[in-house]
Amino acid sequence: MQQKQVPNQSLNIPFVNLSKFNRSSSNFLLATLGAKSYGTITFRRNYSNRANFIRIPPDAPPTQVRELFFRQRQHHRPALVISVTGSVREYSMKSKLFRTFRQGLLKVAKTTDVWLLTNGISTSVTKLIGEISRTNPDPSRPIHLIGIAPWGCVSGVEQLDVHGVNVVYNKPKTNENNQSSLERNHAHFIFIDDGTKQQFGGEVQFRGRFEKSISGESCFLQSSTKQKSTHTRNIPVVLIVIEGGFDTIKKIHETVMKNQIPVVLLEGTGGCCDLFGKFMHLYDEYDSNVTTNEQTSDHSLSVNEKTEFVKTKLREKLQINDSKLNTSSSTETSNATDGTDYFQLIYECIHTRRVYLNFIDLKLHSPTEADLDLAILQALLNVTSENDSSNVNNEYRREQLNLAFEWKRIDIVKNFIMKDERDWKTIDVSDLFIKALQQNQASFIQLFLDHDFPLDDLFQDDDNRLIALYETENYQITDNLNHPLRSIYHEIIQPLIGDFFQADAIFDCDDCSLNDSSSMMSALDAEKELFLWSVITGKQDLALLFWARGKNKICAALIATLLYKSKARKEKDEHYIEWADEFQSLAVEILEKFYVTNTFECTQAIIREIPQFGNVTWLHLAVMAEAKLFIAEKAVQDVLSDIWYGYIDHRVGNKKIVMTSFLLFYSGFLPYHKELVEGSDKADKHYNYDDEFSLFSIRSSRSASKSEGSPDAACAKLMDDNLDEEEHSVVVRNNNSWKRLKCSTNQYLKNVLMFLHAPCIKYLYSVYFHMIFLMLFSYVILFDFFPLYDFVSGKCLISSDDDDPTTEMSVRRVRKRSILNKTTTENPRVQYGYQQHTRPSATEIVLIVWMFTLLCEEIRQIFAMEVQSILGKLFAYIDIFWNKLDVLAILLFFIAFVLRFIPVSECFCTARIILAIDLSIWYIRTLDTFSAVKRLGPKLVMIGEMVYDMKFYMVMLTVFILAYGVPTYSLMYGVEKFSWHIPRAIINIAYWQIFGELTIIDEIERNYEIGGYVVFFLLIAYMTVASVLLINLLIAMFSNTFDRLHMDTDCIWKFQHYSLVSHYLTRPCLPPPLVIFSHIYQISIYCFSHMFHIKWFEEKYIQHQNQGKFKIVVNETLTKKIEGIEDAIGNEVYYLSLKTDRKQIDRQNDLNEQRVHSPQEIVLNKIKILENQIQTIENHQSNMFEYLEYLMNGIKKIGGDDIEMPKQRRADLEATFWARNVVTAIVEYDVIKEQEFTFGQRNLHQTSSFWTFYFYVFSNYCD
Repeated sequence: MQQKQVPNQSLNIPFVNLSKFNRSSSNFLLATLGAKSYGTITFRRNYSNRANFIRIPPDAPPTQVRELFFRQRQHHRPALVISVTGSVREYSMKSKLFRTFRQGLLKVAKTTDVWLLTNGISTSVTKLIGEISRTNPDPSRPIHLIGIAPWGCVSGVEQLDVHGVNVVYNKPKTNENNQSSLERNHAHFIFIDDGTKQQFGGEVQFRGRFEKSISGESCFLQSSTKQKSTHTRNIPVVLIVIEGGFDTIKKIHETVMKNQIPVVLLEGTGGCCDLFGKFMHLYDEYDSNVTTNEQTSDHSLSVNEKTEFVKTKLREKLQINDSKLNTSSSTETSNATDGTDYFQLIYECIHTRRVYLNFIDLKLHSPTEADLDLAILQALLNVTSENDSSNVNNEYRREQLNLAFEWKRIDIVKNFIMKDERDWKTIDVSDLFIKALQQNQASFIQLFLDHDFPLDDLFQDDDNRLIALYETENYQITDNLNHPLRSIYHEIIQPLIGDFFQADAIFDCDDCSLNDSSSMMSALDAEKELFLWSVITGKQDLALLFWARGKNKICAALIATLLYKSKARKEKDEHYIEWADEFQSLAVEILEKFYVTNTFECTQAIIREIPQFGNVTWLHLAVMAEAKLFIAEKAVQDVLSDIWYGYIDHRVGNKKIVMTSFLLFYSGFLPYHKELVEGSDKADKHYNYDDEFSLFSIRSSRSASKSEGSPDAACAKLMDDNLDEEEHSVVVRNNNSWKRLKCSTNQYLKNVLMFLHAPCIKYLYSVYFHMIFLMLFSYVILFDFFPLYDFVSGKCLISSDDDDPTTEMSVRRVRKRSILNKTTTENPRVQYGYQQHTRPSATEIVLIVWMFTLLCEEIRQIFAMEVQSILGKLFAYIDIFWNKLDVLAILLFFIAFVLRFIPVSECFCTARIILAIDLSIWYIRTLDTFSAVKRLGPKLVMIGEMVYDMKFYMVMLTVFILAYGVPTYSLMYGVEKFSWHIPRAIINIAYWQIFGELTIIDEIERNYEIGGYVVFFLLIAYMTVASVLLINLLIAMFSNTFDRLHMDTDCIWKFQHYSLVSHYLTRPCLPPPLVIFSHIYQISIYCFSHMFHIKWFEEKYIQHQNQGKFKIVVNETLTKKIEGIEDAIGNEVYYLSLKTDRKQIDRQNDLNEQRVHSPQEIVLNKIKILENQIQTIENHQSNMFEYLEYLMNGIKKIGGDDIEMPKQRRADLEATFWARNVVTAIVEYDVIKEQEFTFGQRNLHQTSSFWTFYFYVFSNYCD
């Protein structure tokens, strides 16, 4: 995964910090440009922004300035450059205009990397731009401001006469005439030093040449394929005009006529923008009038006459003078009298380069709100369409598509570029499709695919195109394996999914060979491959898109869940977990609808192999992905329940099954699902089950409820041992008064075998024999474990030190025990358990044999793992917690077994200790059997989580135990001789105090020395922390774990149910120690099938290999039916549910929500809320009065007319009138403030609006 780089707010790469190569090349550029000074600027009110600046002469080459910019940006090129110009004088933009302009710039910055060119000084328009850049809500997509200013018009310019150092810019308190301070939100400054002072205009020519050098020969983003090498360095440039004067007219004329750069004029801001707009409207009006007159009259004008007529009418109508443009600066006024024909300049722009002029209506009373970003893009598209650089219309559209793609404006593509379906067939958008894939532009991919983009042909024509997509995401493929697609599966996909994913099964098809690359590519499913690529590279939007268009939607969703969780563990990214949950929810929703509508097909589909995804099944994928919600679905649980009971009819009941496990002969008379052996919907139907009442029904409860009797063949395939079928069957019928029982001996034996092979029966016998094993182990360790050699008496129990007084006490205890056990020995110190025996007891031998069979069973489980490699099998086996306990318990037993035969007393004692610990582990191992019980299974998970919590708790508790125990022991007993028993004594002092064993109080009760007081206070502090704080902390941790898991108890148990069923499905039918016979049988089958190649043994071996797998292979007809149902339900889920939700999210995240609300809009919203509340109160009040009126009328009927009615007070009558006056006052106040509000007075009005508002409301009410 590539990490997304967040661009900096400014180009803060000072020249002195460049790399060695860039520094040398930058120094060369600086020398070429003739830079008089350069460095960085830090503003006092904006220390976070450090702007680069350079001071150059007006004749400096603009291309080298551009190259210097790109070097400082590490050759990161913008997608768009916007040049903003306008009047130098103070200009107050209305709030609506400012809001629209801000929204447009922010939307542009959000969709593309943009640079803005301004004059760099604190004029009104530049300050607007700087304020928008500073308040940008998305810092990941900043607006880079570049100021081009005349050196002589910058106040405090003497501070900047430096070379390669940082300058803290101090804004002068007063500015001289025609001088302004720098705007502090810019990232770059280019100062043009033409030797003049306090005179604007010197930078205009350089700015025009600089814009021309950026845009190149044309303004479009990327030219056609033939001209791509010529124009790849060009960047689209747009000029935005706000108000403006005479200099602005010249600037527009130069930009349009000479530089061929589109211009966007904000009509409604005044100045030359309104003049151009009026000029354009009159031009269209006069031109249409002339055309109409020519059509109605016989007289026709030539083109020149028509042009001169329109031009004359326009000149008469428009008088361009100083008052028209509202200019006030001396510079622009003098330009008005320099003899320039501004009318001619405007006319040339409109008449010859009209396509370069674009207008946005920002008038206050405009009914619609303008879209600045749309106008900018439309301006670029218009110029592209009219450009003479290409003679093919398709090339124009390709350029427009690239431009719209860079701006992420799919609406432009739909409405303005690709309006005709024929355009999609004639224009090759393959390169743009690959680019959209790499940039995760799902909306564009959806648009291309909706117009029949040849997706399969794109990847079938080029074998390495799919590999190139992976390589762009930093995935390296080294082994080709005769085909790139096979390499992708083996090196990238299979390691993420697991060894159970059989990558070769995808290519093992009838119509393609393993070594034929072309035939493989012809069979390539491009949508599936792009779906897997999208998931692996973390492109969720594309993954959802290709998932919706592909087949096997549930399998694909579970594959995505598994891949995302695998990447989440590897990369520690929570986004992958969210995306995995999203795909799991899709799979669950489809499964629910599938099971309700088509039960039989759904149960088949859950465990059917899917060759397109490596012969995986839904069930196995869900387990490996830990998709607990999917496993907990009723459909999956019904399949697991069928597998758990095997062929046994579910209606038999658990109590009868348990009873039959003791009375095995009765199992031959139980009802079984005979028809499930067929494994298809054409099961045996020669019995009319509807006409007979069966004491032991052959059909399951779920099958009996179906009107057509469709059998569920899934579990039959899983549990089938391929027993030879007979025509005879077990049928117990009620024929009114007589019952007939037809049962052959062969069928009876088959029923018994089917009973023994059921996983639930294996579980019961495993529990029975495990209880016998524990009783046998306990008996041996308690009563029948003796040494086989002469044992030194009391070595394990009595100290070796004879002088120790405890020795005599031990001897007395031994004698007493000998009397009780009626034993007579020559040495009273020899205990009963240490008497020499010549050989191990019979019970011990049985225990050893039993443990050996357990070892053999664990080895069988290791080799039964689905992982291919031996090392992988070991890791998969050890990964299960209960297997770890089994290994530890068996290992400890055989260590003790070896030690007990060594003729050393210490070895026998060690063996006995190890066996005691081993027995404890086997008792704990019994907890695994509780997982079959719904009420106890989830509790095991809670215990595991609580043990995990306790690990951290014990670390803290150990610190406090040692912090109290060691000082207390040293103060109470002083310095002693070193002994390994001291740590135990310290723990005894500290640990048991927590549980109330305060024996230390007796020892320090009468100790009034300083050491006793210290121990006393240590005890108080320790008991406060350990008994109060830590114990309650542990309780809180356990309570939190319990509450968290208790909500998912049902889901946890259902997920555990799969592990239980899977474990006992693969186990032999005989439990240990009888399992040794099953092992011998399996080894015999393996040897005869592989060594002698006997056909019957080969069939039995294949049957044995497949009996424990949750897989079936369905025929082609059923496969098509399942996939058709799945696709139909998947499309419904995606297009109706998911797509609707995502649209709502997109609307909520729309940039329009980030727009600036004016104070007037805020007040109006509050007024609407207030009006609604008043209306609600009035409705309640009228209802109350109506009820009171009815009540009083009733009282009058009872009490007569003598009842007094309260008079309505005037205050009550005026309450509603006063509320309405308040609302009216607010509205009038809002109108007045709208007239007074300007951008420059904004802060003053906001601070004083509170008291002004309430004074106005109060005065209005008093009047």
